[in-house]
Amino acid sequence: MMTSGENILELTVKYKDVETKFSGKPDDVIRAFFGFMSRVLPTYDFASKLILTVDLEELLNSVRGLIAFTPEGPAIIISREKLGGDRNAVILNLIKAYIGYKTGRLEKDTLSMAEITASTSIKSGTVAARLSELTNMGFVERVGRGEYRITTLGIKFFLDEVLPKIKSEAGLKIE
Repeated sequence: MMTSGENILELTVKYKDVETKFSGKPDDVIRAFFGFMSRVLPTYDFASKLILTVDLEELLNSVRGLIAFTPEGPAIIISREKLGGDRNAVILNLIKAYIGYKTGRLEKDTLSMAEITASTSIKSGTVAARLSELTNMGFVERVGRGEYRITTLGIKFFLDEVLPKIKSEAGLKIE
């Protein structure tokens, strides 16, 4: 907006949640605007691509044939032998808890070591070792006293690395 007689240009730029205002001589405002575009906007776009989130619908579709909802809650419907190891069984159980919580079928998104041991039939020492490994890798976090939760990074690892192997082993269609 140019105010009459003053040769002052005011420019407001809004992109997503970034807003800035420029005011001054037209040449200075244009130069500042292009500087903003070359510095801030590419950085903002680049940073937004670094944000890791979980698309619940995509996750639900990807575990079809592995997890099902029952009246008692989410259940793993594939045999442990087809999961490709104890670590995958632990991860899948934590994914089950995450999905159960996000869909309102469970009251919490965490599992205790005892709950994982009971649902997987893996010895408690082995479960503890796998949880320790997964925690060190950043895929699982310890919450409170003996409760564990899958992290966003853990879900990505599951989707990218674990799930294709489980589906291949189980003869399920990989989508």
